[in-house]
Amino acid sequence: MKLINFLDFKPFKDIMEKMKINKDEKIDIERIKIIEKVRIWKQLSSLSGLDIDINETVASENGFIKYNEFDKLVAYIRDQKYFGEKFSLRKFHIAYNCKTLSDSRKSRDASKYKIVQNKSPEFTINILSEDAKTVIEANVIKKLEVCTNCLKALNYKNFLNVSKSEQDKIKNEFSFEEFLGTEFDKNEELIKSYNLDDIENDRLRLYPKNWEEISYNYRKSKNWICEECRKDCSKNKEELETHHIDHNPSNCSFSNLKALCKTCHAKIHPHMQ
Repeated sequence: MKLINFLDFKPFKDIMEKMKINKDEKIDIERIKIIEKVRIWKQLSSLSGLDIDINETVASENGFIKYNEFDKLVAYIRDQKYFGEKFSLRKFHIAYNCKTLSDSRKSRDASKYKIVQNKSPEFTINILSEDAKTVIEANVIKKLEVCTNCLKALNYKNFLNVSKSEQDKIKNEFSFEEFLGTEFDKNEELIKSYNLDDIENDRLRLYPKNWEEISYNYRKSKNWICEECRKDCSKNKEELETHHIDHNPSNCSFSNLKALCKTCHAKIHPHMQ
């Protein structure tokens, strides 16, 4: 079988051109992978989490939620609605084969999830009206409960074989630190071993030449309103920035962009604060 010469492979050459990399320059494929991994981690480890279609995740060997080499992830829905006069917070998920997540993968809820990994029991959510047209509270920090179906799917702490009172105790005393074990610290140490300044310089090389025009047109299409907290930035357009959902600055299709005020953008990229 003839191997592909990637330096003559047009899609790869197009990427190199966008990154302004000379064809004679040595390409470090491993470094490109590291850059992508760091970008994803920065969002995963923030309180806001990473926007994702839950179908993009996979099951880890032990039945946890896994994405792009990151294991033991937590999934939750950011936009939560009133139902009539009542409002109750939806639960967070830790098991890939949880019945709730399995049902969500087949419904419109699949694209509404965020995934996170940090030791905080708190989540950033928006509280919406029943028709989802009005934001009652934006970017509020709330404690959520662990999903019972997840505990069953994992048989977490022998959940299926203990009494109802013991099950309630497992739910009420669920600890992120205990659940994650060394997973979070391991990822943090790995990311810290990379040079963030170098990574940001690599990121800047990926932007297309007409990025400012693309960004302006996208923010204008959203009427200068932050898509996260709904802040109106029409009187101060510099307050609204354009975020790449997949963290790839060369992917500037509108479906990959999100208009965020500086405050919301900084929550996704903590180093911008």
